[in-house]
Amino acid sequence: MTTNSIKFYLMLGINLLMLGALSLNAYIAYNDALHELDEIYDAELARSAKLISILLSDSHMMSANEQPVVVAVPHITDMGESLSAQQERLLDGHKYEGKIAFQAHHGDKLIMLSENAQQFPTVKRESGYHEITEHGTLWVTFSYFVPEQNLWVFTAQREDIREEMGAHIAQAQVRPILFMMLPLSLLIYLVIKLVLRPVNLLQQQVANKTPEQLHEIQLKLPAELQPVQSAINSLLQRIRSYLAQEKRFIADASHELRTPLSILQLHAQNLSSAKDATEVAEAVNAITEGSKRMSHLVDQLLSIARLDHLQQLNCTLIPLTPLLHESLSQLPLKLLDKVQWQLQLDDSCQLYGDSALLQSVLRNVLDNAAKYSVVDGIVLVTSHSKADITTICISNNGIVKPDASRLGDRFYRHPRHQSTEGAGLGLSIVNYIVKLHHGSINFTANNQHGLDVAILLPATLQLSTPTS
Repeated sequence: MTTNSIKFYLMLGINLLMLGALSLNAYIAYNDALHELDEIYDAELARSAKLISILLSDSHMMSANEQPVVVAVPHITDMGESLSAQQERLLDGHKYEGKIAFQAHHGDKLIMLSENAQQFPTVKRESGYHEITEHGTLWVTFSYFVPEQNLWVFTAQREDIREEMGAHIAQAQVRPILFMMLPLSLLIYLVIKLVLRPVNLLQQQVANKTPEQLHEIQLKLPAELQPVQSAINSLLQRIRSYLAQEKRFIADASHELRTPLSILQLHAQNLSSAKDATEVAEAVNAITEGSKRMSHLVDQLLSIARLDHLQQLNCTLIPLTPLLHESLSQLPLKLLDKVQWQLQLDDSCQLYGDSALLQSVLRNVLDNAAKYSVVDGIVLVTSHSKADITTICISNNGIVKPDASRLGDRFYRHPRHQSTEGAGLGLSIVNYIVKLHHGSINFTANNQHGLDVAILLPATLQLSTPTS
């Protein structure tokens, strides 16, 4: 099991929580038991003192003897924990007798004491519980006074007997924890492994995916993993769509490249078999035009490839009017002269984005507007800003009503425009660049069989990195 895993952290966390809870419970139980033991032992001291006082008050020992009566304490070797409680009771007394002592005083006269209390220091004559030290041993004492007989009774118990009982109680609390930890940890591991089994199943399903098998994952998962499965399925769907788009792009690109190559090959053969200057000139002209068309297509394919791998935009605030004029100046003269340009621009409009890419957008849209317009038609360019969004509208008068729903698809060209120069990639590039700038572009067919293009782009600092 690796340390950087959910299973490891669950095992570690649950075991630590379990150990902490059991330890806290044992600590509380231990202290409660010690408290109860102290109360029992204290009560025993008080009861013994009162019992001794009653026995002495009914006897003549307080005045008859000059010497105090010494009660012998059996000297029993402590044999540890090797004997059972029943076996210890069969001995001559009990090993704990040496840990209990008493003294009885009639006035200032010591009249009775246990053997192990002979060396006791002077006991404080104050009713209640006290602590004294005898030869480095701590004793808990209880002082009891009977005023009618002027009798003081002192009972005492060694503190170490209480500590010994506390140690036994602590062991009794800790022992179950030690014995329970291993089986409980094993059970916790099995439960975690069972609970995380859906995660392993999901991991296996994802790991087994290949580019040819990107179907959705359908597993009965817990509620917490269902959003993950939905996100993965959504990602797989986008990947399928992307792969299908790329396959279509490759197929279309192959087709578009094959056509000019075939034409070039055909005209090259014509050139090799040409018999007069006219045929040579026609073949050379055809080869030149085909080369230009293929060069244009390759440039656009490279532009798309660069956009697909673009990591960051070089964004600045750009005045729109100079950018439009500069884009117009890059159009071929034959397109500039083909139509009438009407510019109704708001000079206060500005864009926030990459200057080179936005210039490519405007150049492509203006190129298409002129290319697919009627001769001497009108291309209207307007601009305005609202709510930090700049809108650029470009309209033309066309020959054939365009299919606005398919504009922007790679390699799409209207059947009536197949002979027009181009490869059908310009608007696809435009669409991609606009999305990189978090903008939008709309295509609408107008009543003059032309097209209205509305480009909406941010006019303030709104983006720093592209999104795909």
